[in-house]
Amino acid sequence: PYLLGICLFMLLYTLTSTLVYFQQADITAHQIHDRAARTAFFAQIDFSVNVVTVFIQMFLTGRLLKWFGVGTTLAVLPLISMIGFIAMGIRPGLALLAFFQTVRRAGNYAVTRPAREVLFTVLRREDKYKAKSFIDTFVYRAGDQIGAWCYPLLTLLGLGLTGISFVAAPLAAIWCALSLWLGRKQIALARQRKLTYA
Repeated sequence: PYLLGICLFMLLYTLTSTLVYFQQADITAHQIHDRAARTAFFAQIDFSVNVVTVFIQMFLTGRLLKWFGVGTTLAVLPLISMIGFIAMGIRPGLALLAFFQTVRRAGNYAVTRPAREVLFTVLRREDKYKAKSFIDTFVYRAGDQIGAWCYPLLTLLGLGLTGISFVAAPLAAIWCALSLWLGRKQIALARQRKLTYA
């Protein structure tokens, strides 16, 4: 169940990331008609993500893991995503999209990835490498593909940016709950492993 939980965590991450990506493509296509301006907009987001990521990694990541533990730290990105999707559902726009993407991507690089790596520390070495390679190839790609199928399907069903955001928000809520469960399970497995090797 623990490895399945990690797989589902990654599936929900990639699925919601793909939905945000398609929303970004729709909003920028409608609001920025000049190709060079669109490229500059994306470059500005990337620059902001890098700056915020470095700042968080230097001053917050270790402290968050120490103060709040793996589960709560893992839940930061799903919580940001849930709030972002709700906000996009209420009032979608270019400025909100840029802020949402910056915070979400920086949160992934600076907080979620390090916390996710901690989940693997309680596994046996061979299980860890098999699981990581399966997740990095199959699960990651499957989440992308499911998201790529879902977005046009939801559009065909008559949902616009707002409707798709309100579909994505509950997925982020499930992802948040799963993060907390994984954190509790990681602690239990770490204790069990400590007793085994004591």
